[in-house]
Amino acid sequence: MITKAKEKYVDSRHSNAITQLHSSNKYKDGKWKTYVDEDGKRKEVVRKTREELYEHLYEFYKAADTAAMTFEQAFERLMQRKKDELNRSYATIFDYRRYFSYLSETLKKTPLVEITESDLRTWLVKSYLPTKPKESALRKMLQLLNQIFDYGIHKKLCFFNPAQYILFADYVKDCDLKKKRPEEREFSKKEIALLRSGALATANNPRSLMRLFAIETGLRVAELSALLWSDIDDDDIHIHRQQLLDKSSGHQVFYDVEYTKDERQHPHGGRYIPRTNGTNEVLELAKKLAGTSEYVFHDKNGKPISKSSYMLHLRRSCKRLDIKTKNNHSFRVARNSLLFAYGLAATDRALLLGHDVQTNERYYSVYDQRNLDEIRKKLKEKGS
Repeated sequence: MITKAKEKYVDSRHSNAITQLHSSNKYKDGKWKTYVDEDGKRKEVVRKTREELYEHLYEFYKAADTAAMTFEQAFERLMQRKKDELNRSYATIFDYRRYFSYLSETLKKTPLVEITESDLRTWLVKSYLPTKPKESALRKMLQLLNQIFDYGIHKKLCFFNPAQYILFADYVKDCDLKKKRPEEREFSKKEIALLRSGALATANNPRSLMRLFAIETGLRVAELSALLWSDIDDDDIHIHRQQLLDKSSGHQVFYDVEYTKDERQHPHGGRYIPRTNGTNEVLELAKKLAGTSEYVFHDKNGKPISKSSYMLHLRRSCKRLDIKTKNNHSFRVARNSLLFAYGLAATDRALLLGHDVQTNERYYSVYDQRNLDEIRKKLKEKGS
């Protein structure tokens, strides 16, 4: 039987009358009839039952809708699925939309079934690659294109994926391949001293204390904002929570989740970092903040400091101190370097910072001009 949903779908598109035939002709009597407009012509459609006629009309209009669906409409459907069915976060959806915005208006408005591999390659070469995207950006862009067409195939909106043979290796040479100098990725000892001194001078500001805590622990921004007093015991600090941002309502809404960045797909209870003299000093200062709260870093009303508020404060502080590096991630890299100098193995450093060993060695370990003096010393000792 035709479902109510299908019947509603047909009624929203079909404007011609649907009638039952009463005829002396026994082959027509009792059947159901209507007209559809196909290729500019009025065409009669007759079926034995009302249900059969509605089923035919449903397939007719569904096919018409599919054929007319644009690349942009398919993208929007995919985003709706990611939000409603896959429970992707606002930040993830926002990131997809940012990448899709690079597509030309011509491509966006082209029916999905009409887009060819040549269309996509031409857009890449003439429009996208001249912007000199980073390698990671190109990789994500190609992943998004493939996801849209794969979704289209799954939902029968198109029949093949023209992006599947467009390889990252074909175009990586056209990306911005410049890398930040290692010393530009972390705060130097001198810069940390300046940032520490400035934070201690404004210790009544919870954002300054977050900065001090980042220096001592290398915590992520979202982990700092979500830290609770209940996460702290006599010996250790339990890091198992982060603050996220949702703008889907048109307003900024911050909320906590019970997993950290590296645990999103595989929660494992967070990680523990030892309390030190440095962390204890910051915690004692945090106890003196105005207001009471379950959050370690809070305003006078007891509300947690948002990660965006802290990042803005850090950027402004760096600018005043004429420090070029202006993000919290540089504290993490600097912390890794310090732990390396302490002799901690890569596995231990990765454990404390909250990521795997491969990530730690690839993105957090800095080997640069500053290591050369030590290398020279060792070579001279060996007589080389």
